[in-house]
Amino acid sequence: MAKQFDDKTLKKFNDLLVDERNKILEDFDYQKAELHQTITDGSGELSSMTYHMADVGTDMQEREKTSMFAHRQAKYLKEIETALERVADKTYGVCGICGELIEEQRLMAVPIAKYHVHCKELANQRNNNQ
Repeated sequence: MAKQFDDKTLKKFNDLLVDERNKILEDFDYQKAELHQTITDGSGELSSMTYHMADVGTDMQEREKTSMFAHRQAKYLKEIETALERVADKTYGVCGICGELIEEQRLMAVPIAKYHVHCKELANQRNNNQ
C-alpha cells in the first residue's frame, strides 16, 4: 500500500493551505487597489498640478514592484491550489522522487513542498550537471 498521511494530518495541512490561500487573496485585493491608484490619488492631493519627473518615476517603480510581487504571489497561489488537490486525493506529503512521506516539519515550513530536502538537492545537482 502506498504511504500517505492519516485523515487528521491531512485536515491539518488542508487548513494550513486554505489559510495561506486566503492571505494571498487578501494581498491580491490590496495590490489590485495599489495598481489602479493614480498619482494624484497616491499623493492625497486634489490639485491637478504637474508632478516632477522623479516623482512620476518613483511611482512607476513602485507600481512595477507591486506588479512583480502580484505575479509571484499568483504563481504561489497555483502551487497552493495544486497542494490542495494533493490533499484531496491523499497524495499530499508524499515525496515525488522517492515516494516516502515528507517530514511534517518541512511541510509546516513549506506547505507546497513536493520533495524531501535531500531528494530536491539531488535533483538540483543532477539538473546543474546536465
